[in-house]
Amino acid sequence: PLDAASCIRLDLGRISERIEIDADEGIATVDAGVKVGELAGRLEVLGKTSVLSELTPEGTVGGALASDPLRPEWSLDRRLANEVLGIEVALANGELAFAGGRVVKNVTGFDLVRLYCGSLGTLGVITRATLRLRAAPERERIAVARFPSLEAGIEAFASCAAPGGPASAALIPDAAGAQLVTRLVGDARAVDQHATLIPGDEVPPERWARLRRSLATPPPVGRARVRLSARPSDVADLCRATAGAVGLASLRVVLPSAGSVVAEVDDSELPRLFETADRLDALFFAERAPDAGPAPCDVFGPPPGSLALTRAVNTRFDPRR
Repeated sequence: PLDAASCIRLDLGRISERIEIDADEGIATVDAGVKVGELAGRLEVLGKTSVLSELTPEGTVGGALASDPLRPEWSLDRRLANEVLGIEVALANGELAFAGGRVVKNVTGFDLVRLYCGSLGTLGVITRATLRLRAAPERERIAVARFPSLEAGIEAFASCAAPGGPASAALIPDAAGAQLVTRLVGDARAVDQHATLIPGDEVPPERWARLRRSLATPPPVGRARVRLSARPSDVADLCRATAGAVGLASLRVVLPSAGSVVAEVDDSELPRLFETADRLDALFFAERAPDAGPAPCDVFGPPPGSLALTRAVNTRFDPRR
């Protein structure tokens, strides 16, 4: 809930005229108000795709970049910020600022493009972006394997993760153990070759779509969804610590490539997870809590050692706060 008597809602829906796609160069320059679904449809006709196509179709390009939402496809080196080549931003004083460009190797000095991605509008309002495009995959293969425990699933994923491992993977705990859901996309021959390394049987693509929707659906009233993240190599420790703090049943999804654990807890248990993240030096982010009332802890987690630097950067962009 907003701790303010009133607020202003900023809607960039009318900044949506420009969709310039250069299929040969593999780039697209798009206004912030363009819907993700509209861009994905235009790209599909040209045999192209982008990581934005994996996000909620009703969302906007600018909103997606500003929030950088977690998706099951993400890994440490496969995030939205890695696919943005250039960006235009309206600063707090009304000036337009530009960063990056229209080619892959375009950064000299500070990489401000990645600084804006996930900044939630605190450094400025993203008004336009140039994105890297990829060839649309020939084949998509979703597989599901069952394991007697969450740790067994993590070990199985680690054994096939590299080289040539799954493009994406998610572990879903349940009362009987855990399901490992993997997704391979790309050249049909390469996908079929990699499939021999991945445990599980092929299932319809709807299984992966359901996983995406589960991460975007808010929890019920009285419950909060929290994401804890560390290094992918520490994800087993993160799972054990989370289960020890709030119970194994609270774990919803584990994304081993991203080093992230998504838990759903009662609102009153938020401080306990906060303390767990602080003890492990992990990132904590309370993503959704529809009826939590006043936040019982900092929803962005324990202050990092870089907080002073972060505030200094924010002050440079918005000196009048």
